[in-house]
Amino acid sequence: MKNLIVCCVLFVLTACVQSTSLPQDPMIKRYQLDNGLTVILMPKQSDSAELRLVIHSGSVQETEQQKGLAHFVEHMAFKGTKNFPNQSSRKQLEKYGITFGAHINAVTSFNSTIYKLSLPTNPQAIQTGLQVMADWAYNISFDPADFNQERNVIVEEWRLRQGVAYRINEQLDQLRYQGSLYANSSPIGSLSIIKNSPVEEAKAFYQKWYQPQRMSLIVIGQFNEQSIRQEINKYFGVADKGNSPIDIPSLRQFSSQPTPLVKMIFDAEQGQRLIQIMLQRDAIAPLNTSQGMTDDIVDQIWLSILNKRLQLITENQKLQLAQVKEQSVLLDEKRIQYLLFAIPNQNHYQETLQLMFDELQRLAIMPVSKKEYEQATKQILTKLSQQAASENNYRNNQLAERLTTAVEYQMPMINKKQQLAITQSIINQITPEKLKQVISRRLEQSHLRVAIIGPDNDKKIISQSAIVALWKATRHKDDTQLSEFTYQTQNKPLIIAPPVQGTIVKTNTLKELDSEEWILNNGMRVIVYPNQKLTDNIQINLRIPGGQSLDANSQLGAVTWSQQLAELSGYGNYSSKELRQYGELKPYAELLHHGFQGSTTDDQLESLFSILYLKLTAPQFNSQKLSLAQQNAVLMQNKLPVERKFLDFIHKNTFNNSQRLMVDPNGAWRHFTSTQLQSTYQMLYSSPNSMVLTISGNVDTKQLKALTVKWLAGINGNSTKLHWHNNHITPINKPMQFNYPHGTSDKAMVSLLYTTKADWSQNNQLALNLLDKVVNARLHTAIREQNSGVYTIIFSEQIIKRPESYYLARLNFTTDPKRVNEIKSLVNQVMDNIRSHGINLQELSIAKKAWKEDYKEQQKSAQYWSTAIAQTATDDGNFVQLNQQLTQVEDISLETVNELAQKLIGQNPKIFTLLPKK
Repeated sequence: MKNLIVCCVLFVLTACVQSTSLPQDPMIKRYQLDNGLTVILMPKQSDSAELRLVIHSGSVQETEQQKGLAHFVEHMAFKGTKNFPNQSSRKQLEKYGITFGAHINAVTSFNSTIYKLSLPTNPQAIQTGLQVMADWAYNISFDPADFNQERNVIVEEWRLRQGVAYRINEQLDQLRYQGSLYANSSPIGSLSIIKNSPVEEAKAFYQKWYQPQRMSLIVIGQFNEQSIRQEINKYFGVADKGNSPIDIPSLRQFSSQPTPLVKMIFDAEQGQRLIQIMLQRDAIAPLNTSQGMTDDIVDQIWLSILNKRLQLITENQKLQLAQVKEQSVLLDEKRIQYLLFAIPNQNHYQETLQLMFDELQRLAIMPVSKKEYEQATKQILTKLSQQAASENNYRNNQLAERLTTAVEYQMPMINKKQQLAITQSIINQITPEKLKQVISRRLEQSHLRVAIIGPDNDKKIISQSAIVALWKATRHKDDTQLSEFTYQTQNKPLIIAPPVQGTIVKTNTLKELDSEEWILNNGMRVIVYPNQKLTDNIQINLRIPGGQSLDANSQLGAVTWSQQLAELSGYGNYSSKELRQYGELKPYAELLHHGFQGSTTDDQLESLFSILYLKLTAPQFNSQKLSLAQQNAVLMQNKLPVERKFLDFIHKNTFNNSQRLMVDPNGAWRHFTSTQLQSTYQMLYSSPNSMVLTISGNVDTKQLKALTVKWLAGINGNSTKLHWHNNHITPINKPMQFNYPHGTSDKAMVSLLYTTKADWSQNNQLALNLLDKVVNARLHTAIREQNSGVYTIIFSEQIIKRPESYYLARLNFTTDPKRVNEIKSLVNQVMDNIRSHGINLQELSIAKKAWKEDYKEQQKSAQYWSTAIAQTATDDGNFVQLNQQLTQVEDISLETVNELAQKLIGQNPKIFTLLPKK
C-alpha cells in the first residue's frame, strides 16, 4: 500500500507537466543536415566565437581490442587531416592568434569526444575553424609514422596522472561504475593496446563511430546566419549518413547489485579522512522532458534540505564536515547519482556513517517541516533569479560549455528565465508530505555505494561488512527509533548593525581608468571601476601591505592560521557558510599582501559590504576548532604526497630564507593558541589607513558611494600603517643539480629553474610574456611532437618586482625515468638555441597575436580589473600602465626579446629530478 501511494504521488507530479513540452531558448536555432548531423546555432553580439564538435562516441564504443583508441583518434586529429596535412590546421589558426591548449582543445570521455575552438569574431577565422572541424570529423589522415610517434605521447599522458590522487580516483571510479561497461572503459585505455595496436584498428573505430548522424555542431557568436548555414552545409554536409546506430542503450546499462558496494581506500600518502556516499538510480526520463525536469527539481529540494541538516550537524560539532551536492550528478543521460561527503572527527568512520544514514532514513519516513521546505525552495528560486538577471553577461565559452553538456546528457536547452518560471510552477505543486513520499521512493530505487578514504594506518578501524550491516539496520528504522530532526534550522536573515557613519573626505578622478578614488575619513582608499561590459559578477578586492612577511621568524604561519581559524569559527553570530549564501568573500595571504577577495550580484552588493565590515571587526576564534585543525594538519604533514615533498625540496635548495616558503612539520603552528591568532588577526586588520578596496563590474557609483560611507568609513582603527617586510627571500644564483629518489610512481618529474639579478619594468615583463609563448611552442614541437618524450611541458618566466627584483624561470615536465636524461638533454638544446640565436620575426608575430587574444578576454573580466587595480594601487600607483599594455606589446621589437633571451635564459640553471625510489 505504501509503494502504491508513492507511485500515485509521482504520477500526479508528472501528469501536471507531461502534457506541456519543454520550451527552447528562443536564441537557439537547432536543425539537422540531410546526413543527420545536428546543428545548434546561437547568434550573439560579441568579439569572440565558440565552436564545439560533439562526437557521440567515446571509450564505451570500443571493442576489447580497441581500449584507448577513441582517445588515440582524438590525438590523431591534431596530427594531420586531408585538407590540413602535417598539423597545418594549427598554423592556419595561429594567424588569428589561436594557440593549442588555450583556444584549441579536445577531450574524450565514456560516451563522447568533444573538439573545441575559441576564435575571434572574424568571418574568415570562423570559416577556417569550421573547415578544420569538418576535417577532424571526416578526414583524419592516420599517417602510420605519426601514429607510431603518438603512442609514447599517450603513454606519457597516462604517466603524468600517476600519484596518490590517481590511485584514489581510479578506485573511486571502479566503485562508481561497477556493474557497467564504464568500469572497464577508462578513456586512457590499455597501455598494451596503445603501444602495440595497428593503425588500422584506430581507423576502424573512426570509420564506424565518426559518422554524421552521431555528431552535433555548436556555434556561438556574432555571424551572418545565412552564410554560416551555407558554410556548415558545405563542410559538414559532404559526408553521407552512416549505418552505425544513433544510440545503443545497452552500452550504458548498470546491472542490479544485491547488496551495497563498499570500497576501502587507504594510502600512505593520503593525509585526510573522507567518506563518500553514492546513491545511484536509473532515470525515469531524460532531463529534457517534462517528467525528467520535474524529477530533477524535486531532487534539488530534498537535497537542499538534507544539505542544510548536515550543515547544522557539523555546526554542532558532530562531524568536521558533511555536505551533499544539491543537484543530482548525471553519470550519463539515464544514470543519476546523489553524492554525499563527510569528514569524520578523527577516525570515527562508523559513527559518521550512522549520522549520515540516519538523516537519509529520517527524510524517507518523516515529512520535513514547512519552514525547512520554504527555506529550500526560496534558496533555489533566489539563485535562479540571480542567474537570470546576469545571464546576458555570460561569456561565449560558458554558453558553449552549457550547450555541450545539454547535448551530451539530453538536458533542456532553456535559458535561466525559462528555467526559473518552470521551477516555480513545479514547486507550487509539491508539499512536505509529497516530498517525503518521493524521497522514500528514491531510497528504494537507489543503490548504495560507499567509499572510505584515509591514511594507511586506518585499515583495521572499519570493515565492509560493518558498513553493509549499518545501512541495512538503518533502512529498517521507523519513527519509533528516529525522532524528528532536533537541530533547529534558523532562518537567519543578515542583520548586521553598521558602525557610526563616517565620511568621504576626498575624491580623486583616475582619468586613465575612467574611475574614481575615494579617501575615507579613516584613511581607507576605495577605487571604483564601473564597466557595464564586464561579463562576470561584481568583484571586490581589499588589499593590505604585509601578508606572510609579517610573520615573526619564530612564529611562521601565524598570518595564514589566523585567517583560517576566523573562517572556521565564524564572524559575529554567523558561520562562514551562512555568510556565503549572501556573497563570496574569502581571505588571502600572499608573501607581501593580505586581504579579502569576493564577488556578488548587484542585488546582494550591500550584503557583501556588510559581510566585509563583519569580517574586519567581529572575527571569532574557537579553541576547539583550532585544536581540531591542528590535529588535521599533523596528519596531513605526516602523510604528505611525495610530489609536495619534492616541491619543498626545490624551495629549500633554491632560495635564501626558504623556511618562509614551506611548512615545517614541527613548526610553531603546532602550538598556536586562539588568543595568539586573535591578536595576529587584529594586527592584520586594525589599520584602515593601510587598506585599498577595489570594486569593479556593472555597478552604480552613486549606490556604491552610499554603501561605502555606511559600512566602511566608520570603521575605527589605529593610525599605524602596515608595511610589508623584506625577509630577503631571494634565489641562490648558482647552478645546481639534485636527484630526489623517493617517488612512489613510475615517473620522473623534472623541475628546471633559471635565476639571476634583473631590473623590473613593464616593458621587459611583457617581452618575457611573448618569449614564453615562443619557448613553449618550441618545446612542444621538439619534445612532444618530434621526440614523443612528454605529454605536456610548461615554461614560465617573470621578473619579480618586490621586495627585491630578480629573474625567475621555471620549466616543468614529467617523463619516463628511462628517458629522463635524454629528455633533459633535448630541453637544454632548445633553451641553448633560443639563448644563442634568439627567435624569429614570424614567431614573434604569432606570439603577439596570441597575447592579444588572451588580453582581449582578460579585459572582459571584472575579476581581472579588481585584481590589477588593487595590485597597482598598493605598489607604485601607475594606473596609466594598465591601459598601455596593448601599445607596448605592439612596439616590442625582435631585438628587445632576443636581448632578454640572451641575458636571462639559462642563467644559473637548477635541475631537480624526482625519480622512483629503488
